[in-house]
Amino acid sequence: FKKLGIRGPRPSLVYGNLKEILEKGQHQAIQDWTQKYGRIFGYFEGYTPVITVGEPDLLKEILVKDYPNFKRRKSFPLAPKKSLGLFLEEGDQWKKSRSMLTPAFSSGKMKKMFSIMNDCTDLFVENLDGKADDGKSFDIYSMFQCLTVDVIGRCAFGLQTDAQKDSTDPFLTQIRTLFNGLTKSIILPLVMFMPFLRYFIFAVKNIVVIFGMNPVVWLREQLTEVISIRRDMGPRSTIVDLVQLMIYPEIKNQHKNIDSILKRPMSDREVVAQSLTFLLAGYETTSTGLAFMSHVLAMNPSIQLRLQEEIDEKIGENEIDYDSIQKLTFFDQVFDEVCRMYPTASLIVTRRASETKIYNGITIPEGINIQANIWALHRDSSYWQQPSTFDPDRFSQRRRSEIQGYTYLPFGAGPRACIGMRFAILETKITIVKVLRKFQIIKGDNMKADLDVESRGAIVPKDPVNVKVIRRETNINAGIKDS
Repeated sequence: FKKLGIRGPRPSLVYGNLKEILEKGQHQAIQDWTQKYGRIFGYFEGYTPVITVGEPDLLKEILVKDYPNFKRRKSFPLAPKKSLGLFLEEGDQWKKSRSMLTPAFSSGKMKKMFSIMNDCTDLFVENLDGKADDGKSFDIYSMFQCLTVDVIGRCAFGLQTDAQKDSTDPFLTQIRTLFNGLTKSIILPLVMFMPFLRYFIFAVKNIVVIFGMNPVVWLREQLTEVISIRRDMGPRSTIVDLVQLMIYPEIKNQHKNIDSILKRPMSDREVVAQSLTFLLAGYETTSTGLAFMSHVLAMNPSIQLRLQEEIDEKIGENEIDYDSIQKLTFFDQVFDEVCRMYPTASLIVTRRASETKIYNGITIPEGINIQANIWALHRDSSYWQQPSTFDPDRFSQRRRSEIQGYTYLPFGAGPRACIGMRFAILETKITIVKVLRKFQIIKGDNMKADLDVESRGAIVPKDPVNVKVIRRETNINAGIKDS
């Protein structure tokens, strides 16, 4: 990095800068380095150099303007050689997968999935009734995890999961076991310290068992069974979900010369890989985003009241549908501000340079990994007035034009931006609207104004998100002041 004129923390010859990352958490280590070295700096994940970028103009070059030079994501030492899933795929394989999956997230498909989300959120509200009767503080984050499993299981794979009623539901249990294994496994840090170990690990036949990740095998078996049933049903099935659209795709020709790569449909192995990618990404980020929003609303009751008033005015007692929910402009502001303060997927917006180029005097070498510094960027006082203050009005129609481009990137940007953004936003809207029509969310026991968070792929709450709920009919007209 010295040769490139890029500052950064001094690395260890053995483990690079991983010690600080593991001790503080990746987001906090990067935040500390940003304050010390500026918006562009370099660090080492073991032997692997990473340039961290929090400069909007350079991010625009990397994510959009010079996308052909940065169309690959950051290298991952334990990525399988085949069936990577959309997140890690490259080249023609990525183009093919993206084109096949894009129609699944169109407005038309979202409308068809709306009723499924509605049913799942009705059960969630029913469960909150019991919490209101109880009157005690409870962890709403774990409830959102159950909800998200049901929504993804039904909308994406047509599986009748029962996570919200049964805490031992096998689908929920296997996903939680998988995430616990991923976050506690020592294998990934070891491989980042010593990259040559990856060859030994891949040579081991039962690699999944070594990681304590045998849930992957179970999930693959369930998805393979669904795929087999769908192939037997044929393309005329009326089912609308992710699996059906991958097996019988509606191609949107977004890429030049794509015909050649679409001659072969997705294999069962490819469908399973894409399904697992969507399942794991959607489970963690959406449930976490809902938890962050609940925390923020509990800490800012006057904003919660404004949101309830908008819901009452624009939807009232009418049935919630896809079109009516799009009219909630203040909700959009609240959602955007939650994503600014708590960008759950901020650590996975990464790229890798295909060739050496110079941008505004900064040399980015071929093969170097790039980390978009979204967490720090969203809290940079040069771009945001009082960045630690929750202020949805900064996203109002009047003030939105004041936001500098590429300083707000909760879903990334460019061709590799999050494909499931619409799905996540819709699930969040339906859930929060239904909750706030009936309940007020208030602070639970030991709730802090600022949530402690940790890095485990996504940025997630470190502790339970404890809240209480009370029915609106007895409290909605009470005077409310922010705490």
